[in-house]
Amino acid sequence: MSIHRSYFYYIHQKDDAAVIDAIKDEAEFGDGFWKIFQRLRNKGKPWNHKKVYRVYKSMCYNKRVRLKKRLPARVKEPLSIPEVPNHTWSMDFVSDTLDSGRKFRVLNILDDFNREALAQAISSSMPAERVIRILEQVIWNNGKPDAIRCDNGPEFISHKLQDWCKANQIEIKYTQPGCPTQNSYVERFNGSYRRGVLDAYIFRTLGDVREQTDKWMQDYNEHRPHDSLGGISPKEYRENYEMKTKIITLAV
Repeated sequence: MSIHRSYFYYIHQKDDAAVIDAIKDEAEFGDGFWKIFQRLRNKGKPWNHKKVYRVYKSMCYNKRVRLKKRLPARVKEPLSIPEVPNHTWSMDFVSDTLDSGRKFRVLNILDDFNREALAQAISSSMPAERVIRILEQVIWNNGKPDAIRCDNGPEFISHKLQDWCKANQIEIKYTQPGCPTQNSYVERFNGSYRRGVLDAYIFRTLGDVREQTDKWMQDYNEHRPHDSLGGISPKEYRENYEMKTKIITLAV
């Protein structure tokens, strides 16, 4: 076969036992490679960094550097009730699964003025581009808000959504991480929606979810009494506001 017989009798002479023991001793407190290598050099070990790194990787001590996501400073603001419609909207996601195990998400958008559900968009995927399209549709039907309150989800902190809001002169009010009570209006809405729809039915398709959600949303806006609104529905509360505004305008 044209292969020299010494090829079959060669015995590998490389012994890394001393390097392995040295690395184990210096890695006791979880230091990375360069810290360990510097410790070995300070103790007079003769191995160069290439040999130490080869053994270090073979021991599976190499660590993946996890970058910490840096968020802008979130300002704590009191949750106030707007005096006019479209002053502040709140939006948040609710997640659930179909009977098949497929996950889906629901984007809930609420007007803080009268707690009216402006939209409930349902999809298995909800990137920032889709959130923007939904907001554009809601604005076309209801007018533009002055501000939108949301949490620090990846879709909401996306540069695309931030640039879109800036171009449309809409302020984004981010809640502080770990403080869902700063967005209590939509959190309360999420709980009512989950009890009334998601936890009450088993859905086979997204079409079934949309159909039941539309029925529940219509009842919520037009018939369900709200204690915070004086026992009337969001639609009736807004109609009363518009009537008072019209009377005041005619009187002036």
